[in-house]
Amino acid sequence: MSLSFFYAISAFGAESYHVTDEVKIYMHRGPSNQYKIKARVNSGTPLTLLARNNETKYVQVRTDKGVQGWIDGRYLKVGKSVKARLPEVEKELIASKKIQVEQASKIETLTAELQRVNQLRKGELGKINDSRAKSTAQLAQLENQIVRLQAEIDGMDDKNLMGWFLHGGAVAIIGIILGLMIPKLPKRRRRTDEWL
Repeated sequence: MSLSFFYAISAFGAESYHVTDEVKIYMHRGPSNQYKIKARVNSGTPLTLLARNNETKYVQVRTDKGVQGWIDGRYLKVGKSVKARLPEVEKELIASKKIQVEQASKIETLTAELQRVNQLRKGELGKINDSRAKSTAQLAQLENQIVRLQAEIDGMDDKNLMGWFLHGGAVAIIGIILGLMIPKLPKRRRRTDEWL
């Protein structure tokens, strides 16, 4: 094969590649499976892309250990493999679980505080309702007492008026009787003392 089918890829060297997570593939000495097998590459192995053959779709790669060869480009994926990402994901999971436990603890604390506040509120509302009921009862009692006292005052005014009327009538009757009786009383004679 001529070199015209190969081209070096300097931009690919910047990105990290890996063998797909489903297979074990063979690394060949040239850009097809017609070349001798150089090594076996396990899934998830990190690779650096060096060149690509557009005709055979094979890519030239280098492992972290420095082994160079060609593999079928279908089995090359960009980024870190699942195997390489697993520790990071596990750390994230542990951190997430820790946050979840902290949040559950906060929720429990806030729920308990809410229940305590609700109990206090219910207690205060009960006291306020009891106080309102007592105040309402006292107000009704005082209103009844005012009505009763007003009736007594009205009754006293009538009694006083009637009492004065009766007293005046009695004085008038006594006056009439005396006026009629006094002239009929025998007159006393006057003594005349003439000492002279």
